[in-house]
Amino acid sequence: MKLKSKLLAVAAATLMVFSHSALAKDLKIGMSIDDLRLERWQKDRDIFVNKAEALGAKVFVQSANGDATAQISQIENMLNKDIDVLVIIPFNGEVLSNVISEAKKEGVKVLAYDRLINNADLDFYVSFDNEKVGELQAQSIVEQKPEGNYFLMGGSPVDNNAKLFRKGQMKVLQPLIDSGKIKVVGDQWVDSWLAEKALQIMENALTANKNNIDAVVASNDATAGGAIQALSAQGLSGKVAISGQDADLAAIKRIIEGTQTMTVYKPITNLADKAAEIAVALGKEDKLEPNAQLNNGLKEVPSFLLEPVVVTKDNIDETVIKDGFHTKDAVYK
Repeated sequence: MKLKSKLLAVAAATLMVFSHSALAKDLKIGMSIDDLRLERWQKDRDIFVNKAEALGAKVFVQSANGDATAQISQIENMLNKDIDVLVIIPFNGEVLSNVISEAKKEGVKVLAYDRLINNADLDFYVSFDNEKVGELQAQSIVEQKPEGNYFLMGGSPVDNNAKLFRKGQMKVLQPLIDSGKIKVVGDQWVDSWLAEKALQIMENALTANKNNIDAVVASNDATAGGAIQALSAQGLSGKVAISGQDADLAAIKRIIEGTQTMTVYKPITNLADKAAEIAVALGKEDKLEPNAQLNNGLKEVPSFLLEPVVVTKDNIDETVIKDGFHTKDAVYK
């Protein structure tokens, strides 16, 4: 009887181990992405999925292609697939509170990825210090053009990050505006971060100011690219200092050419890997250690914020190439 009891105990323990293993493998994550037409989000998706799958989860990905209604519909569709965790890169961080309430009612954990979602019952938020991004952008431009006519090109007006970038930018710029060293000759936000919209905005700004613009504080590389196209048409590319963000390959090439001053590199591998770890931990109900708390209008959201990095012509090799974000061949060919 003793032997039989031991065998039963071993069998039960084996079954428990198998059950826990099966649970980990069955963890389902739904990932709703703002717009996979942008190079940036394709990288995030690939790294996140690889890491989450290595941790035993299955990931379902959908792109809203810059459409708030489509994103809500896709999230509802994911909830019908019995996911355990919902990871959202929001197109519009102001309109998702109802669908997130639905998720929470169904016991689904919700992680906001890179962009905070306002007035929603989030479990966790992972991103970079986005005010710091704005500070780095403005500081880099001020170093190149300590005074003169500045044009402020914000990101999408419905992206909470765009507001945080602007807040950081103004920490640097406001004292210089107050002292009269910098004059803001225009300030516009770019719908959906689209380069073609930035091009139109910059063309109009140049016309309105008779081409007398010394610096453009652009909040990402796509908008910088559109603005540079307009500057180039007027023979001003390389003469006007302009910031960016995301370290897109096209932007890195522009920095080498001298038409873009800098970009802010957010080591996406670190972000996507950390997000996958957090998502899996949320699904398993493991304890998480935030390094920040951000108020989203409803609650103090436990958060993990990573540090952004300035990239200029002088440190491309030590940043984006060293990290494998871009290859040397792709950058210099």
